[in-house]
Amino acid sequence: MRFVIAVNGSRGDVQPAVALAAELLGRGHEVTLATPPDLVEFGSGAGIPTEVYGASTRDLLGSDLVREDMRSKNPRTRLRAVSAMSVRDGRAMQQRLLELVDGADALIASSAGQERAHNVSAVLGIPHIPLHYCPIRRNSSVSLLAHLGVDAPAAVNDLSWRVAERALWLATRSAENTLRSDLGLSPLARPYAELISRTGVPEIQAYDPALFGGLTTQWGRRRPLVGFFTLAAPQRAGVGDAGLDDEPGPGSLADWLDAGDAPVYVGFGSMLPADPDALADAFRTAARRLGIRLLVSGGWSGFMSSESDSGASTSADAVRVVGHVDHDTVLPRCRAAVHHGGAGSVAAGLRAGLPTLVTWVGADQPIWGRALSTARVGATLPMARVTAESLTAAFDRILDADTHRRSADLRRRLIPPAEAVRSASDIVEETVATQATRRRAG
Repeated sequence: MRFVIAVNGSRGDVQPAVALAAELLGRGHEVTLATPPDLVEFGSGAGIPTEVYGASTRDLLGSDLVREDMRSKNPRTRLRAVSAMSVRDGRAMQQRLLELVDGADALIASSAGQERAHNVSAVLGIPHIPLHYCPIRRNSSVSLLAHLGVDAPAAVNDLSWRVAERALWLATRSAENTLRSDLGLSPLARPYAELISRTGVPEIQAYDPALFGGLTTQWGRRRPLVGFFTLAAPQRAGVGDAGLDDEPGPGSLADWLDAGDAPVYVGFGSMLPADPDALADAFRTAARRLGIRLLVSGGWSGFMSSESDSGASTSADAVRVVGHVDHDTVLPRCRAAVHHGGAGSVAAGLRAGLPTLVTWVGADQPIWGRALSTARVGATLPMARVTAESLTAAFDRILDADTHRRSADLRRRLIPPAEAVRSASDIVEETVATQATRRRAG
């Protein structure tokens, strides 16, 4: 079979798709990964045939649309920003996807850009198999008021998802129907989520049911929660994630870890703090007050990257700043994790059994923060409210023995990554076979 996996977003969006692509390639299928231009090298480095799809993620994350409008306190401004992102470069992306998917048996696509994927699949008569990294469909168990720290009643949850879905559709309907018209498709009167659901194709949920048991009950086989995906060791090496054996000897990361107590890991992925210097000062002050060490992964955001590098650091430093690291080897050497609440970062911390502080910016991040807080394996607060005082209080909560014990217990209940990606691949193969049988019967 031939598959195209189309992804928009940052590394956190592309990495699970790479893991799925690798499993499908290992089964003898032909797979093409389609990513923004700044992540083509990442996909290729992991050994996946990768093509350019969409515009630069770095440019988007650095734009006023994301740095200002998406973070606005005005809900109308945020809605307009989300709407603009939904249809951004829509015509060019749609045309590019038509070229890439021609001759494929199925199109697998993440939630960002799902409209483009569904349109192209409809034109070509092949299945569109959604791949979700967090809950984005209507349900009664996950609160959309997570950013307020509220767990609403089931009826309120269901209604809030309906309202949010409808509001986004009303804001984008005209542009979306124009894009459909370009392909000769009829206009829609209802949101894409409803159209996608009516196809009967499973929507793969690439996260763990241990945090969202209510979704498993409510969604069942329509939206199976298969578990978190992760990169295998050869793929991590291929994309340049630094492990503990990469630079052995004095001054190495392994040497620094061996020289003192287990540190708290800090990493914000592609999230650009509004005031990185103030945020860095808050972390340094809180760490000094509590006498803890910090291992900071600068990542795409470059947070604190100017402060230290492997060549300038010594084993006595209380703060060590590195680039991208191999979470599977480095995080088990840490005592807790602090990050923005991206699904990939959440998964990495949970797999290492680490209590976690989510300092969220927006999107799905408050949902993850609330999920960890509800499970009593972490804490959460908006990045905009991070101060030395709030960090000190949050560190006190996540570094206690009971939180560590619960985190270790949750780790044991997670679906193994290899099993998760196998389950997803089984669903992909079964979906294509089922759809082919239906076409022949029809």
